[in-house]
Amino acid sequence: MLELIARLMAMGADLGSRNAVKRALAFIGETEADELVDQIYVSVKNNALKSDFANIPVEKRALFLPQCLRNPEKCEAKLTEIGYTCQKCGSCSIGEIIEYAESLGYKNIFVVPGGSMVLKILKNSSNIKAALGVACYPELSEAIERLSAFGFCTLAVPLLRAGCVNTEVDVNKVKQFLKLGLR
Repeated sequence: MLELIARLMAMGADLGSRNAVKRALAFIGETEADELVDQIYVSVKNNALKSDFANIPVEKRALFLPQCLRNPEKCEAKLTEIGYTCQKCGSCSIGEIIEYAESLGYKNIFVVPGGSMVLKILKNSSNIKAALGVACYPELSEAIERLSAFGFCTLAVPLLRAGCVNTEVDVNKVKQFLKLGLR
């Protein structure tokens, strides 16, 4: 994928929006590539915004984890108006990620059932300036586009295994993103 991004950029392609990426791929003959569009868009945005994210204080950052990481048979989390309240029961990776984020000073941590709740939370919080989201590529792409329109610096970690239940994420990658700019 990195070779494809380099090739598109060498051609002078605009990769600043999902539609621009889609047009650039169509130009080189990649017309059946919705997931590829999302992968490229997320990668380009992550690379472009990493340093901005690193410069935002941790107290102005938010972490959004998808509820699909939960183990639905064993999860003890309770659903509230701002997402699930993780009980850190150990049945999934959410508790480990939350504990790590808290150890870095993160206060705005949410386990959400979908992107609409992310938007609702961010619209109602004047303190949050940056967000790190974990989700499938289509959700990440849509969130990045929508949130950038509101001026949020958004980074994204894609799921290793997508779906709506029992998904997986590279926990170490999430931790790397969380500690950007922190000592």
